[in-house]
Amino acid sequence: MDQAQDFKKLGLEPEHVLAKEDGRRDTSASGHSEVWYFDGLFEDGHKIVVGFRPGDPYNLSGTVDRPNFNVLITKPDGETLQDFVYTDGQVNRMGSEHLDVHFGESYAVGDWQNFDLHVVASKGFRLDLSYHAVVEPFRQGTGIIALGDQEENYYTDLSVPNCQITGTLTYGEQTHAVTGRGYHDHQWMNITPYAAWHHWLWGHMYTENYTVYLYDFVSSAAYGYQRVPMFGIQDNRTGKTIFTTDGSLSLATTLTPQATTGREFPKTSHYHFTTGDLTADFELTWQNEIEVRDMYAQSPAAGRAQFDAQHLHPIYVRYYSLGSIQLTRGSQVQLAEKGQLIYEYNYLGMPDERAGV
Repeated sequence: MDQAQDFKKLGLEPEHVLAKEDGRRDTSASGHSEVWYFDGLFEDGHKIVVGFRPGDPYNLSGTVDRPNFNVLITKPDGETLQDFVYTDGQVNRMGSEHLDVHFGESYAVGDWQNFDLHVVASKGFRLDLSYHAVVEPFRQGTGIIALGDQEENYYTDLSVPNCQITGTLTYGEQTHAVTGRGYHDHQWMNITPYAAWHHWLWGHMYTENYTVYLYDFVSSAAYGYQRVPMFGIQDNRTGKTIFTTDGSLSLATTLTPQATTGREFPKTSHYHFTTGDLTADFELTWQNEIEVRDMYAQSPAAGRAQFDAQHLHPIYVRYYSLGSIQLTRGSQVQLAEKGQLIYEYNYLGMPDERAGV
Protein backbone atom coordinates (compact mmCIF):
# COMPACT_ATOMS: atom_id res chain seq x y z
CA MET A 1 0.00 0.00 0.00
CA ASP A 2 2.07 2.92 -1.30
CA GLN A 3 -0.43 5.19 -3.05
CA ALA A 4 -1.50 8.66 -1.91
CA GLN A 5 -4.95 7.38 -0.98
CA ASP A 6 -3.38 4.68 1.19
CA PHE A 7 -1.46 7.21 3.27
CA LYS A 8 -4.58 9.38 3.58
CA LYS A 9 -6.76 6.44 4.59
CA LEU A 10 -4.28 5.38 7.29
CA GLY A 11 -3.43 8.89 8.51
CA LEU A 12 0.27 8.48 7.66
CA GLU A 13 2.83 10.77 6.04
CA PRO A 14 4.72 9.61 2.92
CA GLU A 15 8.01 11.28 3.85
CA HIS A 16 7.97 10.90 7.63
CA VAL A 17 7.44 7.95 9.97
CA LEU A 18 5.35 9.03 12.95
CA ALA A 19 6.07 8.00 16.54
CA LYS A 20 2.58 6.45 16.79
CA GLU A 21 3.50 3.93 14.10
CA ASP A 22 5.55 2.06 16.73
CA GLY A 23 2.66 2.11 19.20
CA ARG A 24 -0.09 -0.50 19.40
CA ARG A 25 -1.49 -0.82 15.88
CA ASP A 26 -3.81 -3.80 16.09
CA THR A 27 -6.48 -5.38 18.27
CA SER A 28 -7.03 -8.58 20.20
CA ALA A 29 -9.56 -9.88 17.63
CA SER A 30 -9.36 -13.53 16.66
CA GLY A 31 -6.64 -14.21 14.10
CA HIS A 32 -4.78 -10.95 14.75
CA SER A 33 -1.22 -10.76 16.05
CA GLU A 34 1.47 -8.15 16.71
CA VAL A 35 5.12 -8.19 17.75
CA TRP A 36 7.82 -5.70 18.74
CA TYR A 37 11.13 -7.40 17.95
CA PHE A 38 14.75 -6.55 18.88
CA ASP A 39 18.03 -8.28 18.21
CA GLY A 40 21.68 -7.48 18.84
CA LEU A 41 25.20 -8.61 17.94
CA PHE A 42 27.88 -7.53 20.43
CA GLU A 43 31.60 -7.01 20.07
CA ASP A 44 32.43 -9.57 22.77
CA GLY A 45 30.47 -12.33 20.98
CA HIS A 46 27.15 -12.13 22.85
CA LYS A 47 23.91 -12.13 20.82
CA ILE A 48 20.35 -11.38 21.92
CA VAL A 49 16.80 -11.68 20.60
CA VAL A 50 13.67 -10.26 22.30
CA GLY A 51 10.04 -10.19 21.15
CA PHE A 52 7.03 -8.64 22.93
CA ARG A 53 3.53 -9.81 21.89
CA PRO A 54 0.04 -8.81 23.06
CA GLY A 55 -1.50 -12.13 22.02
CA ASP A 56 -0.68 -15.76 22.58
CA PRO A 57 1.28 -17.00 19.52
CA TYR A 58 0.10 -20.53 20.30
CA ASN A 59 -3.59 -19.58 20.28
CA LEU A 60 -4.29 -16.97 17.61
CA SER A 61 -8.00 -17.81 17.75
CA GLY A 62 -8.24 -16.16 21.16
CA THR A 63 -10.03 -12.81 21.52
CA VAL A 64 -8.38 -11.53 24.70
CA ASP A 65 -4.83 -10.21 25.06
CA ARG A 66 -2.41 -12.54 26.80
CA PRO A 67 0.81 -10.48 26.95
CA ASN A 68 4.06 -12.39 26.68
CA PHE A 69 7.68 -12.04 25.64
CA ASN A 70 10.49 -14.30 24.57
CA VAL A 71 14.15 -13.56 25.30
CA LEU A 72 17.31 -15.29 24.16
CA ILE A 73 20.94 -14.63 25.11
CA THR A 74 23.67 -16.50 23.27
CA LYS A 75 26.96 -16.46 25.17
CA PRO A 76 30.30 -16.05 23.37
CA ASP A 77 30.92 -19.80 23.82
CA GLY A 78 27.65 -20.61 22.03
CA GLU A 79 25.62 -21.61 25.09
CA THR A 80 22.07 -20.26 24.91
CA LEU A 81 19.84 -18.92 27.67
CA GLN A 82 16.21 -18.54 26.65
CA ASP A 83 12.83 -18.01 28.21
CA PHE A 84 9.22 -17.48 27.21
CA VAL A 85 7.18 -15.55 29.76
CA TYR A 86 3.44 -14.90 30.04
CA THR A 87 2.75 -11.90 32.27
CA ASP A 88 -0.77 -12.89 33.33
CA GLY A 89 -1.87 -11.15 36.50
CA GLN A 90 0.83 -8.49 36.30
CA VAL A 91 0.55 -4.83 35.31
CA ASN A 92 0.63 -4.70 31.50
CA ARG A 93 0.39 -1.68 29.23
CA MET A 94 0.76 -0.92 25.50
CA GLY A 95 0.65 2.74 24.50
CA SER A 96 -0.58 3.91 21.10
CA GLU A 97 1.32 7.21 20.76
CA HIS A 98 4.81 5.67 20.57
CA LEU A 99 6.59 2.46 21.53
CA ASP A 100 5.53 2.06 25.15
CA VAL A 101 5.21 -1.63 26.01
CA HIS A 102 5.31 -2.70 29.67
CA PHE A 103 4.75 -6.37 30.50
CA GLY A 104 5.24 -6.84 34.22
CA GLU A 105 8.80 -5.78 35.11
CA SER A 106 9.93 -5.86 31.48
CA TYR A 107 9.52 -3.05 28.99
CA ALA A 108 10.48 -1.52 25.64
CA VAL A 109 10.05 2.22 25.13
CA GLY A 110 11.23 4.47 22.32
CA ASP A 111 10.67 7.12 19.69
CA TRP A 112 12.45 5.79 16.52
CA GLN A 113 15.63 7.61 17.57
CA ASN A 114 16.29 5.94 20.91
CA PHE A 115 14.94 2.81 22.56
CA ASP A 116 15.33 1.43 26.08
CA LEU A 117 14.95 -2.29 26.57
CA HIS A 118 14.68 -3.89 30.03
CA VAL A 119 13.87 -7.59 30.20
CA VAL A 120 13.72 -9.79 33.28
CA ALA A 121 13.44 -13.49 32.52
CA SER A 122 11.70 -15.86 34.89
CA LYS A 123 14.82 -18.06 34.72
CA GLY A 124 16.98 -15.50 36.51
CA PHE A 125 18.77 -13.62 33.74
CA ARG A 126 18.13 -10.10 32.47
CA LEU A 127 19.20 -7.45 29.99
CA ASP A 128 19.30 -3.66 30.14
CA LEU A 129 20.07 -2.11 26.75
CA SER A 130 19.87 1.28 25.05
CA TYR A 131 19.49 1.42 21.27
CA HIS A 132 20.40 4.54 19.27
CA ALA A 133 19.31 4.60 15.63
CA VAL A 134 22.12 4.96 13.07
CA VAL A 135 19.60 5.18 10.21
CA GLU A 136 16.06 6.48 9.86
CA PRO A 137 13.13 4.06 10.10
CA PHE A 138 12.66 2.03 6.93
CA ARG A 139 9.09 1.81 5.70
CA GLN A 140 8.20 0.52 2.23
CA GLY A 141 5.13 2.59 1.31
CA THR A 142 2.87 2.55 4.35
CA GLY A 143 4.61 -0.59 5.61
CA ILE A 144 1.40 -2.53 4.96
CA ILE A 145 0.75 -5.20 2.33
CA ALA A 146 -2.95 -5.64 1.56
CA LEU A 147 -4.23 -9.06 0.48
CA GLY A 148 -7.61 -9.99 -0.96
CA ASP A 149 -9.96 -8.43 -3.48
CA GLN A 150 -11.34 -6.09 -0.82
CA GLU A 151 -7.98 -5.64 0.93
CA GLU A 152 -9.53 -7.47 3.85
CA ASN A 153 -6.25 -8.97 5.04
CA TYR A 154 -2.95 -7.31 5.78
CA TYR A 155 0.62 -8.14 6.69
CA THR A 156 3.17 -5.53 7.70
CA ASP A 157 6.74 -4.57 8.49
CA LEU A 158 8.33 -1.37 9.79
CA SER A 159 11.92 -1.32 11.04
CA VAL A 160 15.06 0.49 12.14
CA PRO A 161 17.63 -1.84 10.56
CA ASN A 162 20.79 -0.39 12.15
CA CYS A 163 21.19 0.79 15.74
CA GLN A 164 24.15 1.23 18.09
CA ILE A 165 23.62 -0.64 21.36
CA THR A 166 25.14 -0.21 24.81
CA GLY A 167 24.15 -1.80 28.09
CA THR A 168 24.48 -4.90 30.24
CA LEU A 169 23.57 -8.57 30.20
CA THR A 170 23.25 -10.29 33.57
CA TYR A 171 23.28 -14.04 34.15
CA GLY A 172 24.97 -16.48 36.52
CA GLU A 173 25.42 -13.67 39.09
CA GLN A 174 27.69 -11.80 36.67
CA THR A 175 26.97 -8.60 34.74
CA HIS A 176 28.58 -8.12 31.31
CA ALA A 177 28.91 -4.65 29.81
CA VAL A 178 28.25 -4.87 26.05
CA THR A 179 28.43 -2.67 22.97
CA GLY A 180 27.32 -3.61 19.50
CA ARG A 181 24.85 -3.24 16.71
CA GLY A 182 21.23 -4.24 16.43
CA TYR A 183 17.83 -4.10 14.80
CA HIS A 184 14.23 -3.32 15.77
CA ASP A 185 11.03 -3.99 13.89
CA HIS A 186 7.28 -3.85 14.49
CA GLN A 187 4.84 -6.13 12.71
CA TRP A 188 1.08 -6.65 12.93
CA MET A 189 -1.27 -8.75 10.81
CA ASN A 190 -4.70 -10.37 10.65
CA ILE A 191 -3.72 -13.39 8.56
CA THR A 192 -1.40 -16.27 9.33
CA PRO A 193 1.85 -16.52 7.37
CA TYR A 194 0.76 -19.98 6.19
CA ALA A 195 -2.28 -18.48 4.46
CA ALA A 196 -0.50 -15.41 3.13
CA TRP A 197 2.91 -16.57 1.91
CA HIS A 198 4.56 -19.32 -0.06
CA HIS A 199 8.01 -18.22 1.16
CA TRP A 200 10.09 -15.23 2.15
CA LEU A 201 13.73 -14.19 2.48
CA TRP A 202 14.41 -11.66 5.25
CA GLY A 203 17.74 -10.09 6.17
CA HIS A 204 19.75 -6.93 6.64
CA MET A 205 23.41 -6.42 5.69
CA TYR A 206 25.86 -3.95 7.18
CA THR A 207 28.78 -2.70 5.09
CA GLU A 208 31.33 -0.05 6.05
CA ASN A 209 29.10 2.82 4.91
CA TYR A 210 25.67 1.36 4.18
CA THR A 211 22.81 -0.71 5.54
CA VAL A 212 20.90 -2.93 3.10
CA TYR A 213 17.45 -4.22 4.05
CA LEU A 214 15.44 -6.92 2.27
CA TYR A 215 12.13 -8.59 3.07
CA ASP A 216 11.24 -10.51 -0.10
CA PHE A 217 7.71 -11.91 0.25
CA VAL A 218 6.14 -14.27 -2.29
CA SER A 219 2.44 -14.83 -1.75
CA SER A 220 0.70 -18.16 -1.48
CA ALA A 221 -1.12 -19.83 -4.37
CA ALA A 222 -4.35 -18.20 -3.16
CA TYR A 223 -2.84 -14.80 -4.01
CA GLY A 224 -1.16 -15.85 -7.24
CA TYR A 225 2.45 -16.30 -6.07
CA GLN A 226 2.92 -12.54 -6.32
CA ARG A 227 6.32 -11.19 -5.26
CA VAL A 228 6.05 -8.23 -2.87
CA PRO A 229 9.55 -6.96 -2.02
CA MET A 230 10.54 -4.48 0.66
CA PHE A 231 14.07 -3.32 -0.18
CA GLY A 232 16.16 -0.30 0.64
CA ILE A 233 19.72 1.04 0.93
CA GLN A 234 20.52 3.46 3.77
CA ASP A 235 23.60 5.63 4.27
CA ASN A 236 25.11 5.00 7.72
CA ARG A 237 26.81 8.43 7.68
CA THR A 238 23.63 10.47 7.16
CA GLY A 239 21.01 7.92 8.22
CA LYS A 240 19.04 8.62 5.05
CA THR A 241 17.44 6.08 2.73
CA ILE A 242 19.05 6.53 -0.68
CA PHE A 243 17.24 3.79 -2.63
CA THR A 244 13.93 1.95 -2.34
CA THR A 245 12.39 -0.48 -4.78
CA ASP A 246 9.21 0.33 -6.67
CA GLY A 247 8.69 -3.41 -7.16
CA SER A 248 10.58 -3.64 -10.46
CA LEU A 249 13.10 -6.45 -10.10
CA SER A 250 14.53 -9.61 -11.53
CA LEU A 251 15.94 -12.45 -9.47
CA ALA A 252 18.48 -15.11 -10.43
CA THR A 253 19.12 -17.98 -8.04
CA THR A 254 21.36 -21.02 -7.90
CA LEU A 255 19.57 -23.78 -6.01
CA THR A 256 21.07 -26.53 -3.89
CA PRO A 257 19.37 -29.30 -1.88
CA GLN A 258 19.26 -28.84 1.87
CA ALA A 259 21.09 -31.86 3.31
CA THR A 260 18.54 -33.15 5.84
CA THR A 261 15.25 -32.27 4.13
CA GLY A 262 16.16 -32.60 0.44
CA ARG A 263 14.29 -29.34 -0.32
CA GLU A 264 16.11 -27.08 -2.80
CA PHE A 265 16.95 -23.64 -1.40
CA PRO A 266 18.86 -20.80 -3.08
CA LYS A 267 22.60 -21.04 -2.51
CA THR A 268 23.12 -17.72 -4.28
CA SER A 269 20.48 -15.04 -4.83
CA HIS A 270 21.13 -12.09 -7.13
CA TYR A 271 18.51 -9.33 -6.95
CA HIS A 272 18.44 -6.68 -9.68
CA PHE A 273 16.20 -3.75 -8.67
CA THR A 274 15.41 -0.85 -11.00
CA THR A 275 13.76 2.37 -9.81
CA GLY A 276 13.84 5.29 -12.25
CA ASP A 277 17.41 5.71 -13.48
CA LEU A 278 18.88 3.85 -10.50
CA THR A 279 19.77 0.16 -10.48
CA ALA A 280 20.66 -1.79 -7.34
CA ASP A 281 22.32 -5.21 -7.51
CA PHE A 282 22.23 -7.16 -4.26
CA GLU A 283 23.86 -10.58 -4.19
CA LEU A 284 24.10 -12.95 -1.26
CA THR A 285 25.71 -16.38 -1.01
CA TRP A 286 25.31 -18.38 2.17
CA GLN A 287 28.40 -19.87 3.75
CA ASN A 288 26.82 -22.10 6.38
CA GLU A 289 23.49 -22.99 7.93
CA ILE A 290 22.91 -21.72 11.45
CA GLU A 291 19.50 -23.28 12.04
CA VAL A 292 17.25 -25.74 10.20
CA ARG A 293 13.66 -26.44 11.28
CA ASP A 294 11.42 -28.82 9.38
CA MET A 295 8.13 -27.77 10.95
CA TYR A 296 6.24 -30.39 8.96
CA ALA A 297 8.40 -33.30 10.12
CA GLN A 298 8.41 -32.05 13.70
CA SER A 299 4.61 -31.82 13.86
CA PRO A 300 2.38 -34.60 15.25
CA ALA A 301 0.24 -36.58 12.84
CA ALA A 302 -2.73 -34.24 13.25
CA GLY A 303 -0.53 -31.24 12.46
CA ARG A 304 0.88 -32.91 9.35
CA ALA A 305 -2.64 -33.71 8.21
CA GLN A 306 -3.56 -30.03 8.50
CA PHE A 307 -0.47 -29.05 6.51
CA ASP A 308 -1.34 -31.65 3.86
CA ALA A 309 -4.86 -30.28 3.54
CA GLN A 310 -3.42 -26.80 2.90
CA HIS A 311 -0.72 -28.07 0.55
CA LEU A 312 2.01 -26.89 2.92
CA HIS A 313 5.35 -28.29 4.02
CA PRO A 314 7.05 -25.52 6.04
CA ILE A 315 10.83 -25.58 6.40
CA TYR A 316 12.80 -22.75 7.99
CA VAL A 317 16.54 -22.15 7.50
CA ARG A 318 18.73 -19.40 8.95
CA TYR A 319 22.03 -18.72 7.18
CA TYR A 320 25.30 -16.89 7.66
CA SER A 321 26.04 -15.23 4.33
CA LEU A 322 28.45 -13.00 2.45
CA GLY A 323 26.86 -10.24 0.40
CA SER A 324 27.58 -7.37 -1.96
CA ILE A 325 25.68 -4.27 -3.00
CA GLN A 326 26.16 -2.03 -6.03
CA LEU A 327 24.12 1.03 -6.91
CA THR A 328 24.36 2.41 -10.45
CA ARG A 329 22.92 5.49 -12.10
CA GLY A 330 23.04 5.01 -15.86
CA SER A 331 26.56 3.69 -16.42
CA GLN A 332 28.03 5.39 -13.33
CA VAL A 333 28.60 3.28 -10.21
CA GLN A 334 27.40 5.23 -7.16
CA LEU A 335 28.53 2.72 -4.56
CA ALA A 336 29.94 -0.81 -4.38
CA GLU A 337 30.59 -2.50 -1.03
CA LYS A 338 30.62 -5.95 0.55
CA GLY A 339 29.36 -7.16 3.89
CA GLN A 340 28.15 -10.05 6.01
CA LEU A 341 24.65 -10.91 7.11
CA ILE A 342 22.49 -13.48 8.77
CA TYR A 343 19.26 -14.06 6.87
CA GLU A 344 16.29 -16.38 7.12
CA TYR A 345 14.47 -18.30 4.41
CA ASN A 346 11.01 -19.37 5.52
CA TYR A 347 9.76 -21.83 2.88
CA LEU A 348 6.14 -22.59 3.84
CA GLY A 349 4.56 -23.94 0.67
CA MET A 350 5.32 -26.96 -1.45
CA PRO A 351 7.83 -26.57 -4.29
CA ASP A 352 6.17 -24.94 -7.29
CA GLU A 353 7.97 -23.43 -10.28
CA ARG A 354 5.47 -20.54 -10.31
CA ALA A 355 6.70 -19.35 -6.91
CA GLY A 356 10.11 -18.14 -8.08
CA VAL A 357 12.27 -19.70 -5.37
